[in-house]
Amino acid sequence: MPEEIVRYSIRPLPESTLTLEVFKTGLMAGKKHSLFFEQYDGQIDYNAQRVEDSRIRFTVQAASMTCRDNWVKPEDRKKILDAALNDMLAVNQYPQLSFVSRRIITKSKGQFETQGDLTVRGIAKPVTLQAAVKPVGDLRLEIDGDAKISHHDYGLKPFSRFGGIIDTKDEMLLRFLVWAEKIA
Repeated sequence: MPEEIVRYSIRPLPESTLTLEVFKTGLMAGKKHSLFFEQYDGQIDYNAQRVEDSRIRFTVQAASMTCRDNWVKPEDRKKILDAALNDMLAVNQYPQLSFVSRRIITKSKGQFETQGDLTVRGIAKPVTLQAAVKPVGDLRLEIDGDAKISHHDYGLKPFSRFGGIIDTKDEMLLRFLVWAEKIA
């Protein structure tokens, strides 16, 4: 049976999520900001027989970020979002975030490690995504996973107030649950 590359498209669907979780320390330890991205697109060239030959390209519109934290006041959500968009991501200068895979490793059936470059603020750094991929019928793939990323990798200083009493951890978690649809 010949090995076949099948192209899939990733785009936002009502059941999809792409979230950056930013964890607090100090007086806010145990809390996190959940920043959702609502506009993105991607492409997977998928080889089911030789997954290591598959490739992923993914682009996020940075300005599509929203803050849905229900543990802060609405006016504080606006301040958090403004700081994330303008101070951290500098969306006017860097309107997109992107990921391009370099290597895919099968960990177990349906479980993969994808190594690639994540570009934030024009800085590309290696990152490893852990993902579970499940075929849904013949036309869709469900992709559920995460990646740990750090502020310092992109030259960003974690938010801190009052001499560190309210602080942000360097490590963040990028979580995603997306569907890839076969391109006819």
